[in-house]
Amino acid sequence: MRINCEVQVSNRKLPSLSLNNKRGGTRSSLGIGRPPASKADVSNLFIHLCTAQNKQGTKYKVGGNIEAVFTKFVSEGKFTIRFKTPEHDLCVKADPILAKSFLQILKLGIQNKDIEKLHLSSLAPVKQSQIEKPKTKLVISSKQEYPITTAFPYTLENLRVNSVELNRVENRMCKLRKLQILHLGDNLIRELPDALGQMKCLSELHLPSNALTRISPHLFSGPLCHTLHLLDLSDNKIELLPHTLGQLHTLTCLKLDKNLLTKLPVSLGKLTKLRSLSASKNKLVDLPASASHLQLDTLDVYGNPFSATLGVVDSGTLEEVPSLRELLAVSCIERGLRPTAAEIPATLVTYLESWLKCPCGKICFESHILAHIQLDLKRVSLSITLADPFHTSVPALATLCSRKCKEKLCKR
Repeated sequence: MRINCEVQVSNRKLPSLSLNNKRGGTRSSLGIGRPPASKADVSNLFIHLCTAQNKQGTKYKVGGNIEAVFTKFVSEGKFTIRFKTPEHDLCVKADPILAKSFLQILKLGIQNKDIEKLHLSSLAPVKQSQIEKPKTKLVISSKQEYPITTAFPYTLENLRVNSVELNRVENRMCKLRKLQILHLGDNLIRELPDALGQMKCLSELHLPSNALTRISPHLFSGPLCHTLHLLDLSDNKIELLPHTLGQLHTLTCLKLDKNLLTKLPVSLGKLTKLRSLSASKNKLVDLPASASHLQLDTLDVYGNPFSATLGVVDSGTLEEVPSLRELLAVSCIERGLRPTAAEIPATLVTYLESWLKCPCGKICFESHILAHIQLDLKRVSLSITLADPFHTSVPALATLCSRKCKEKLCKR
């Protein structure tokens, strides 16, 4: 077995000789194995340490030569092997799973158990690629550079694939567990897979200049809604965004410029951490009144018609007595309760996420009135970009909880 790790070699004789023994860890390849054709016995087992400066490596005998193995911090991938001869300590930092596997094989080797069945190294010199630090960033800007027969490095944290006429987001990208930034701008992507919403570390998703026409509501319903900070969907052909956009609780920057949007989701106001919103050069006839709950630093809605007529849009959904389901759902939201699908049916979880807020502050679900009211964008953002900088009021689609709110707000 061989693992890539950082190793600090500490010579225990140096302190007694008044020599400095402080050296940082070195990128290394650490193996455990036996010479080819040798007997499967602990007496032939060696730990093989290779570095970029010493690819042939240094061999440490295992049988009767290990004084101690310190594993207190193995859950963090750290362990230390103390040898009798030479008097060296190998302080290792590796992937926790690989560290535990290495130590398990070492334990079986020391016990001289089933050595012939263990996955051992041949103790051959290593290649430079086996020692190099795992790649965390990959930039692909031409078709020739795109890996077709080889996999993306599993250690990637930043992946940029631009201008290669990519027509879909490949499933293998969605399986990169450590990926934090994904930039797929200037391609031909038409739709996004739901698997993208299951990525647990993704904080930035850049998809400008593609051919997107719609976004699946499931995309914003998975782990992604707890990690995404930046979403760039500019310069596409999107006509409608899903209501689940409001579930992106950590989103701080949203770019929607140059699409075909006529409306933004009423759930926009749930993005309480949003600081920058740009939706210029769309076909917006109004904004959601829930935007009044936002506290933006910058807002760009230049180049939109905002042609909606003020007044009631739909008054047919207001119930004199709300349903029991709605009353209980309102109580849950007001108390900050967020039950999961493990506690209540998944359909009720989805229903709870569909809550809306009246400008008066009350929560409502299906029982409400829709009306266009005036929204002063100075209440929403510190910096505003509009066609007319002196006229900052735009039509806003409001969800009103009662006829009293309708009479009050529609008279303004």
